[in-house]
Amino acid sequence: MSVENLISNLPILITMFVFFALIIASYSIQKLDFVAISLLCCFVAAAITGFIYGTTFEEFIAEAIEWQAIIIIFSMSIITKVAQDSNILEFLAVKLFKISKGNPRTFFYLLCVITTLLASIISDVVVVLILAPVVIRLCHFLKIRSGTYLLGMTICINIGSIITPFSSGENIIISTQFFLNTEYFIKYFWIFSFSLLFLTIFLIERFILRKEPKIEDQQKKFVLELIDTDVVVKNRTLFYFNSIAIIITIILFAVLPWLFLVAAISALVMVLINAKYTKSKLSAMLKDIEWEIIFFFISLYVVIHCLLVAGFRDIFTLIFGGIDIASQDPFSAMITSFVMSLIILLIVSAMSGFVANTPTALIFIPIVQTLIGQGIPAVPLFFAFIIGINLGGNFLPQGAACDMMTLKIAEDNGVENLNIKRLTKVGASFAAIHIGASILYLLVLNFLTFTFGLV
Repeated sequence: MSVENLISNLPILITMFVFFALIIASYSIQKLDFVAISLLCCFVAAAITGFIYGTTFEEFIAEAIEWQAIIIIFSMSIITKVAQDSNILEFLAVKLFKISKGNPRTFFYLLCVITTLLASIISDVVVVLILAPVVIRLCHFLKIRSGTYLLGMTICINIGSIITPFSSGENIIISTQFFLNTEYFIKYFWIFSFSLLFLTIFLIERFILRKEPKIEDQQKKFVLELIDTDVVVKNRTLFYFNSIAIIITIILFAVLPWLFLVAAISALVMVLINAKYTKSKLSAMLKDIEWEIIFFFISLYVVIHCLLVAGFRDIFTLIFGGIDIASQDPFSAMITSFVMSLIILLIVSAMSGFVANTPTALIFIPIVQTLIGQGIPAVPLFFAFIIGINLGGNFLPQGAACDMMTLKIAEDNGVENLNIKRLTKVGASFAAIHIGASILYLLVLNFLTFTFGLV
């Protein structure tokens, strides 16, 4: 698209950006009905685009909406619900405490690791929603404050979102758009993810947890004798079946390329088996699905497509059109690649602290596609994009849903040593550490890309 055509389309682009901003604003303000506003903006934007550019309803259905991502999000919601009803997470929390034998340092390490791994599979908010009250009760029985344990959980949980392509809505959207599977995440994210996790746990334990009062041996012994994992599990048959089913699903995610089919089939099989024991059919379970989030995603997909039809991607083609990485010498090309990836990392991280992650992901997908089209290597760009989306929100509690849920649970349970001031201060400090470590890893990844031709 020429500059003249882009200028002529500018009023439509601005109009679509207004709709996009209204959707984000409605999602951020609790008093507003964000689903109704999102759908209204979606239909009006589609009507305008269809009238001016001739885009048909069939084109919106076939091209605008990433149905694979929607199917994965829907299916993972069902799997999460099944795991929640089976008391799998409560069992794990109690089991970890018994394994640690009441040692606060060991329990803290195990708790942070298991919550991170769980957040790489199911919703981070659900992990907090179920595990946080269990941790608070354990600490209450031990007569210690639970704030530091909750703090470690919520900071580490966000690292779990960079371990798999199906850990969060934004990861699912990015992965389906760029065909990134579990093998890709293992190859390019796991070394960094687990190194960052253990660094984070070590720093929190070394500089925060050690300052907490020690647990009395007599109280520790009393609690270890009191708690029983068998009491947590209501139906052992379902518990074992669902646990095995989730493990098999994770394995299939790792070895099969069709994430949406694996998620859908696994979810439906689990529903059918569970219905035999609980008498709860899929129709009843659908009431617990977060339909508002699914419709929110669909609305964003449509509005973003309207932006693309109006020439949104062409703006960045013109901006980055001067980048001719193929004509540069290897060192200059490597520097250019690093700088562009760094810019993506910093901008996306900053936006994720103030704007919901999903809109940020959708608005930056065309930008990343444009940069790849200009010759910038995909590996460092994808790393910068995914890291910025998932870890940037930690700068402010409002930027991460699990942080806000942790605060709410702490407040409802009268936890003394965790409030918004402490979480903001510690969370922002670790967000800075995480982004700093990401920049160093991005530099190494960029070097390896040009040296060994990573793809």
